[in-house]
Amino acid sequence: MNAPVYDTDFPDPDVVALEGGRDFLAFATNGNGRNVQVAGSADLQTWEQLDDALPVLPGWTTEGKVWAPEVIALADGRWAMYYTTMAPDPAIQCIGVALADEPAGPYRDTRSGPLVCETKTGGSIDAHPFRAANGALYLFWKNDGNAVGVDTWISGQRLAADGVTLQGSPKQLFRQDLPWEGELVEAPFLWEHDGKFFMFYSANSYASADYAVGYAVADQPLGTYTKNPEPILVSDDAAAGPGHCSLFTDEHGQVWMAYHAWPGDAPGDDAFGRSMWLSKVSFDAAGLPLVVPPGG
Repeated sequence: MNAPVYDTDFPDPDVVALEGGRDFLAFATNGNGRNVQVAGSADLQTWEQLDDALPVLPGWTTEGKVWAPEVIALADGRWAMYYTTMAPDPAIQCIGVALADEPAGPYRDTRSGPLVCETKTGGSIDAHPFRAANGALYLFWKNDGNAVGVDTWISGQRLAADGVTLQGSPKQLFRQDLPWEGELVEAPFLWEHDGKFFMFYSANSYASADYAVGYAVADQPLGTYTKNPEPILVSDDAAAGPGHCSLFTDEHGQVWMAYHAWPGDAPGDDAFGRSMWLSKVSFDAAGLPLVVPPGG
């Protein structure tokens, strides 16, 4: 697809396939008058903006500051949403969790504070829930180290079946250490394929054409991870700064990557916004992922 499928300000898209991959929901960072944007589609081409997925924020955070939501179905039939927002003290970004009876919400966060908040390393952002084929549930995120001049790490931890209880200790998986990554890695998204675990992630400045998607691979969800040396999705003439991806499968078994980007070959300003794009994903004979570029 060589044009955005949802041409509105819709950063950090998380697309979820429902009903066997015949209906889809996409969640995104605050905007268009909503704390958490959500749009629905039956064909991945036509999207309709729905009601605010998180209409009421918990008392410990701030209106207008909700980013990068991701949702997952829980074993008891409810849904959990993990989102980035402002913590009260210190005023850094941290991760909250909200629950709902339906995938589109409304979600409600009844906790008295964040679920994950690494105060000593800049805060915690870009939460990603993941369920392995064996049923085990995990949460991954990034410490916001670039905000305070320290390393950024993608970390992971086991989650209990209730979706709101962390188990054991967090494990740091990898940090920025490749030339193309610049000062940061962020936006983890884990995908299991043929017994391997592929951690897709974004790196470099989101407001530049250098922003891109890479991946690392491991035999277990918590690593050890080995990075692919070059990014797998980069800017081209159709889209600038592609990143913060999510993966899903449609009813035909086709794997898709959703991500945001600015249309054109250079980033625009935030007033124009980052729209949602889709690219097909396949795996080569060696079992490694391939992504169709935005220009197709």
